[in-house]
Amino acid sequence: MENVKKIFRCISFLLLFIAGTASVYADTVRGTVVDDTGEPLIGATIALKGGSAATASDIDGNYSLQVPDLKTAVLKVSYVGYLPQEIKVNGRSTVDVTLQTNAEQLEEVVVVGYGQQKKASVVGAITQTTGEVLERAAGIHDISAALTGNLPGVVTMQSSGMPGEESAKITIRGASSWNNSDPLVLVDGIERDMNSVDVGSVKSISVLKDASATAVYGVKGANGVILITTKRGEEGRAKIDVSFTATLKSASKLPNKFDSFDALAARNKAVVHELGLMPSSWSYMTPYETLLKYRNPANLEEFERYPNVDWQDYLFKDYAMAYNGAVSISGGTRFVKYFAAIDFVHEGDLFRNFDNHRGYETGFGYNRINARSNLDFQLTKTTVFKVNLSGSNGQKRSTWPNDGSGFNQSNWNDVQVWAGAYNIAPNVFRPVYADGSYGYYPAFSSQVANSADLLANGGAFKTTATRINTDFVLEQNLDFITKGLNFRGMISWDNQFREQGRGVSDLYNGPQYKWIDPATGAVSKKNPTETTSQFDYLPGSKWSTQAGSVSDGNTLRNLNYQLQLNWNREF
Repeated sequence: MENVKKIFRCISFLLLFIAGTASVYADTVRGTVVDDTGEPLIGATIALKGGSAATASDIDGNYSLQVPDLKTAVLKVSYVGYLPQEIKVNGRSTVDVTLQTNAEQLEEVVVVGYGQQKKASVVGAITQTTGEVLERAAGIHDISAALTGNLPGVVTMQSSGMPGEESAKITIRGASSWNNSDPLVLVDGIERDMNSVDVGSVKSISVLKDASATAVYGVKGANGVILITTKRGEEGRAKIDVSFTATLKSASKLPNKFDSFDALAARNKAVVHELGLMPSSWSYMTPYETLLKYRNPANLEEFERYPNVDWQDYLFKDYAMAYNGAVSISGGTRFVKYFAAIDFVHEGDLFRNFDNHRGYETGFGYNRINARSNLDFQLTKTTVFKVNLSGSNGQKRSTWPNDGSGFNQSNWNDVQVWAGAYNIAPNVFRPVYADGSYGYYPAFSSQVANSADLLANGGAFKTTATRINTDFVLEQNLDFITKGLNFRGMISWDNQFREQGRGVSDLYNGPQYKWIDPATGAVSKKNPTETTSQFDYLPGSKWSTQAGSVSDGNTLRNLNYQLQLNWNREF
């Protein structure tokens, strides 16, 4: 009886709490939100100051919001492009709101196709962000990754976290083609790779999203256009900016896998349930005494015969470090204004370093250095000559690309080294046995790669990408002909080179492999002709150094020129 009374007390208290909560927002205020011309604003935000209640205006600008007290409530009304307002309700149940246009925002300059406009005159779908916003994503040196979440309608997807391959795929308002949906990227008006610009050198980024905004670019702008404008100097004292970031990275979203004991125990349970339909399944049962040997081996023989490998812990470090340092200087006089910047990026390797005792270091990594100089010369009162010089050098280190048959295939090893984290079961084989042999599975040796072997004996493959970009721009004011008339001429040369294959080739110097059958203890070997220590080389075969070669398919030389006559005048 006492317990029943306690239950009724709890129910009564809960009902009183709900009634009290409902009474907190017992009053309702309604109204309409319009602009300074009387047009209703759709989606304007109406929020209770100091509270959590909020709503948005509908298609006719109407809204309804519950407040605790009409006498003391204060509404905060805001809408993009308009000045926000705070309005005291003062006991009213109907409050109409008129928002005023944000004149300063409409006067902001927006970079559009081959020029600039004020926001007030822009009719196309264009969004813009600044370099300061991108720099908030500390530790991110790639512009495509820094754009994530900063621009509406811009979707970024990063498919790789390997050093030097962290660029995100960008789509604007979704994919418009099955083949290629990449937007057109222009850096200072020239079609260039987005990675050629450091985040710290960006002044603004404009994204042209609809047909009216991208029409000037023709078919190339069908998937949208990204316009990147770099920083320039301003007249005044020299301003020096120094920045340094250190980022700690770790593996994320790796699959949770059973160890050997739990996995085989789960298989035993499945066998028991299906014995009635398939009595032959009994052959897959693992005795409990054997299961214990996987988790608690008594000696080295049992340790190697009954492997229980946590591949994620074996392959990955706890964390990897990335560093980004940058120095820039800007300023100028009446004759010349300047902006110069240099930055360095280092991406560390998340995989562990495995000593192969062969005299060379394997693994992954990426180093890049960028340099930029933007100069504006005021030749006369009406003539400006601009010179933009920029360059970058990036070196990526990886294992030697190989498809397992000795044929070079880009990124094959990069993919296979992840096999341990996702595909290899903990009880298949040990990464490395006590005699130096590497584990393999003879039944599916081509499908199940030993990630430790690929990392330790994969050689060293270096890819170096070098870019040099030059722009020369002449701007002439022609007001003496007619007011608002000006001429702009630009010529640029871009050069890009890629060298690959420099490093250590160790494709034909495979170590000895072996597999121990846990059921019988029989040993199966691969490369049985090895007579020396398994940490040495096969007889008559050693790794070789490679000088590298220029990749003709990645060599780029572009000549761009533009002549513009602009007339901008109000009547």
